Amino acid sequence: MLDVKILKLMFKEEFRLHASFFNRSFFPFSSLAIILFTFIMGASLPMLRRVVAIDDMLVVAQWILLFYGLGVGGFAMFADRILERRFGSVSLLLTSSYTLPIRFIRLFFLFYIKDTLYYIFFTILPMILGLALASLFVPISISSLLFLFISLTLSFLLGISFSVLLFAALARLRAAGLVIAAAIGLYIGSSGFDVKVFAVQLPSLVFYHSHSFYIVPGVLITSLVLGVISSRFIKEVPSPHERRAKESFMKIVGLTSRLSSKYSPMLSKDIIDLVRSGIIFPVILTFLTPLLFLYAVTWFVESVMLLDVSFSVLFYAAMVGFLGTMLYSWLSNVDISECYNSLPLSMPHVIRTKLILFLFFTCFVAVPYLVIVGYLKGEMDLLLISLFIMLTVSAYVGSVLAYLTGLFTNSYLLDAKILLQFTLAVVPVLLAETLLSFYYQFNSELATLYIAGLGPILVAASMVFLNRLDRRWKGRMFRIA
Repeated sequence: MLDVKILKLMFKEEFRLHASFFNRSFFPFSSLAIILFTFIMGASLPMLRRVVAIDDMLVVAQWILLFYGLGVGGFAMFADRILERRFGSVSLLLTSSYTLPIRFIRLFFLFYIKDTLYYIFFTILPMILGLALASLFVPISISSLLFLFISLTLSFLLGISFSVLLFAALARLRAAGLVIAAAIGLYIGSSGFDVKVFAVQLPSLVFYHSHSFYIVPGVLITSLVLGVISSRFIKEVPSPHERRAKESFMKIVGLTSRLSSKYSPMLSKDIIDLVRSGIIFPVILTFLTPLLFLYAVTWFVESVMLLDVSFSVLFYAAMVGFLGTMLYSWLSNVDISECYNSLPLSMPHVIRTKLILFLFFTCFVAVPYLVIVGYLKGEMDLLLISLFIMLTVSAYVGSVLAYLTGLFTNSYLLDAKILLQFTLAVVPVLLAETLLSFYYQFNSELATLYIAGLGPILVAASMVFLNRLDRRWKGRMFRIA
């Protein structure tokens, strides 16, 4: 089942795709960014130790890598769509089972191995290299970095293997899989286990502290077995789906025209595409999952690590706008836009339509999320301020994304120049809103005044970016990426 030659070809394909979508500097730039970040964290370790115990930092790092693996494994949910669709003129090795004598299950398993190795070498290894550079200035043992690399890799392997199995099973079992997953979640939630005890019993964390190498082959074998089982849930040939739908375009146009008559035809078309294709559920899940993960991390810091830090609902409202980046990325890639070249459509018109859809889904997901968080934290009195922050930050981030990346967020945002521009435009705003959310606990009146003053500035900046869309994108051809 393991074909090294095909695996090499998949790696070559990965490099060529990134080089064509971005540029050849993408790989060294992304790795250097990770190295720089972990170098700064490593150099700050003596100061961090005064606030957070090293064991708590290790627990957080291991679980972040595990959840990172869980997120990466989500590609298993879309195995059927990979076979059913072509990406314009691009044909991937993963789809070659239609024309070559090789099973899709085998290709999927090799793709799983390729993705695992890719993220280990271009994410985890640069993290360790950054810490190794920091060890030249602060006391960090090289041997401890070796054990840290192995343990973080094990955490990632556990995350991606369980994630691929879960999503592959859900894609195959559908409703029954959701019921089983929900039942398991309810059982775990009601069993009353100690979260902190469970957190420190992660096999990779046990390995780091005990240096027991017998744990390593156990995790590797488990990950491999789960990968093989996952591949068995993948359909060899997707079964054809017959779907019938009533004509609803004119009805939806009538509804959307009340919002914007100019953009209602394109907006209605996008809504119908989202609903009929079933993409609407992954779109919502992609936005909701990071929000739930954010709450889980902050809850862990407050309730398990017992740090003297309080995250108010205002903090979550600011994060909603930033995490909306992934939502806009999804919406701008709902369909292949190359066909628009034969229609009387301009790039700025389509971009503005995506922005309207982005703001709608942001409100649809974020408003209930903030209401629930506010209720759980007993801060319902801050709900109006949090909604104000969420709307202004989301509008600003969406406008910046639309101006800088257009319909090509997945590729343009990883370009070094555009990523730097996006960072300089968004990070100061995010930092200001975050600091104000903490400052509110000490001086609510002054913090509210600052928040109220920052909101109109963000709206005005959003209008500036929107007015410049025509100058940047008018006359551009629609393409895949």
